[in-house]
Amino acid sequence: MFSLQSFAKLNLGLDVIKKRNDGFHDISSIMCKINLCDQIYFQESNKNEVFQEGITMEKNIVFKVLDYMTKEYSPSKKLKIIIEKKIPYSSGMGGGSSNAATAIQGINKLLKLNLDSKEKFDIGLKFGSDIPFFLSNSSALISGRGDKIQFIKNPNIQDLIIIYPFYQIEDKTKKVFEKINKLSSTENQLDLLKEINSGVQLEGPFYNSLEEPAFKVFYNLESIKHKIEDVTSKKLSMSGAGPTLYFVENSQNDRLEIINEIKKLNLNIQLFNVKII
Repeated sequence: MFSLQSFAKLNLGLDVIKKRNDGFHDISSIMCKINLCDQIYFQESNKNEVFQEGITMEKNIVFKVLDYMTKEYSPSKKLKIIIEKKIPYSSGMGGGSSNAATAIQGINKLLKLNLDSKEKFDIGLKFGSDIPFFLSNSSALISGRGDKIQFIKNPNIQDLIIIYPFYQIEDKTKKVFEKINKLSSTENQLDLLKEINSGVQLEGPFYNSLEEPAFKVFYNLESIKHKIEDVTSKKLSMSGAGPTLYFVENSQNDRLEIINEIKKLNLNIQLFNVKII
């Protein structure tokens, strides 16, 4: 048995540019991996199995990837995969896509498929637009439907405080995109990229085209955002299609005090203090 870490991501801004003929949307977003991660265990078995608390095997994207790869490449071995979750489910932090990408890496290694980067990239794209990003090792400017990746240096940010409100909404990404009534341009992300390349310490907040649509899908999310902004004097950003909110915290002295102020609100949330990796 061996294991791999499966890291979460944050979107430092996200612009939805246009709807495509294939039903997806062209986007522009700067994505960064953070040191919040799941742990995925791989071992040889007499049948393909994937275990993850809270989701049936047949619905698990990792099982779908495993089933596809074994049918496509007909290896002599089968695998048992166990996923220990720390990234909240359906949070806008890419947990499922990250797990799928990590599974592709682990399956390729354990079954000795010797796939090159493009082959792994193409497999990932069959299962989700974000997956190719998680097959890379750096921050990136993402465009197209998520399949165009321009690697960039990591933004100059000390720490991020993540606020995850608990919601259970099926197909939330689809529902958020359906609420879009205003498209954007690539200029927001290109301006942000210039700041990153200059090395200036970023403060946020970062514009996300999906924030207003998300407020229509996640009941009370806008209120949660404003309550936290009021007690912290911080401007919050949203990652992906939500509901995860976050803000930059470059001062170590203020971090614990700010976190304690948020906890006093007694909101139904989970807090994480993370770094970009």
